[in-house]
Amino acid sequence: MMAINIFGMAVPRSFAFQRKLDRLPTATALQNALKCRSKLGAAQLPQLASLGMAPNARNKHSGARVRPVKAVDESSMPPIVLSNVPGTWAYDTMSRRIREEILSRVFTENEFSDAQLANLKALDEELQNAGESELRYIQQDGGPDVDDWNDIMAPYVEASSNWLDTPWLYAEFYFYRRIIEAIGYFENAQDPFLSQKQQGLSSAADIIATLTTQLQGVVEALPRAGEDGVRADLSLFVLTSLWGNRMDLSLWPADEDKSRAAEAFKQAIAVGEEQLLADDITDVEATLMAARGQGGQRMDIVVDNAGFELLCDLCLADILVMTGCAAPLVLQLKGHPTFVSDAMTHDVNDTIDFLVELGGAPALVGHRWRRHIDEGKWVLKEVMYWAQPLPFWEMPASVAEDLSESALVFQKGDANYRRLLGDRQWPMDQPFAEVAGYYPAPLCALRTLKAELGCGMSVEGMERAAKEDKDWQVDGRWGVIQLHKP
Repeated sequence: MMAINIFGMAVPRSFAFQRKLDRLPTATALQNALKCRSKLGAAQLPQLASLGMAPNARNKHSGARVRPVKAVDESSMPPIVLSNVPGTWAYDTMSRRIREEILSRVFTENEFSDAQLANLKALDEELQNAGESELRYIQQDGGPDVDDWNDIMAPYVEASSNWLDTPWLYAEFYFYRRIIEAIGYFENAQDPFLSQKQQGLSSAADIIATLTTQLQGVVEALPRAGEDGVRADLSLFVLTSLWGNRMDLSLWPADEDKSRAAEAFKQAIAVGEEQLLADDITDVEATLMAARGQGGQRMDIVVDNAGFELLCDLCLADILVMTGCAAPLVLQLKGHPTFVSDAMTHDVNDTIDFLVELGGAPALVGHRWRRHIDEGKWVLKEVMYWAQPLPFWEMPASVAEDLSESALVFQKGDANYRRLLGDRQWPMDQPFAEVAGYYPAPLCALRTLKAELGCGMSVEGMERAAKEDKDWQVDGRWGVIQLHKP
């Protein structure tokens, strides 16, 4: 049985994962989340910054040692989020949403064989009684990740856990892996969410054309841009990647006037600053400009959703390359379809093809992006680990060693952020560096809040958000830009 180290003591992983702590109910209100600090006490808060990921390595750019994985003393950690507390987003997701809103569309938006339908119906029957249906192992379906998945799920299967008593993040990722198993994805490569991804592009055609036209204008003006103009462009595209279609594209200058770009940056900051509960954009900007000053360094984007959000991420990837900050830019993509819209290599290619078909400035952008791939300026990597629920402090050495070569990793999306936190209820004002400091590379987390957990946010900002918006933790209106450099 695989063991993990808990502050120097080897403990069977199944034991560590079955701790009574993991079965405590999750706090749902801001007040309860903030109480975590006083309940735990400063001395009990684990210093995750002391954790390392890859043996005998140093981050290429920071020089910080990337040590072997040390698992955390879970007895001193905040509770992991479960799905068995009525009234929480986790409970609604696992007891209703995944069946009524997600699995139902898989049925209606795809053509399946009788065998595939039978498998999906069996999954549907389990979810009708999620609080009673026991989890099982993933069957051998040709996937290279089956053994990893069954190791991950062993504690819960052996304990006869149901869908709701299992930690939310694990059960949610497991749900998508069960869909992949049911349809035989590793034999037929059928993406059950392809229709929704295509709709995400086609329904946003107008705004995609607008954004890529503005991007093309910015890129064409770069040779005449001063340092301030480049800074403004970088910040705007970081914000665009964060907010996606919430960015007001009317703020973007269509001409080549860089002073207008700088002014657009100021306006964009003004529009979004009220919804940013942590804002390290200035430090991110400085990190990017420093890489540019060194002739460009490797950077990564751990991508989240396909559709318009992916397009915004690719705009960021483009500007990082075209300004000379990133050399190369690595897109970290999912190894199989998951979470409905999460992006894979074919989604990047489909997005580029979509731009080319639009013609005009979007086509120019699409052709440039294709050249980025052909010339190695963009590197596309599909990794199974990104489609699994393990916390990032259990990152495989191969992944950690790869990321340690990066000068900056942009980590997108809520599910990735939950894994960064181990899906645990950290005090929401706990400094980001104390929670995420174990990461094997400089890290910029871009997240819009869609789950009832977080860290690194000021008490005043959270109180303001809670006063203005009762669903502030889950509705995606509020965001963070958080940077940690080892």
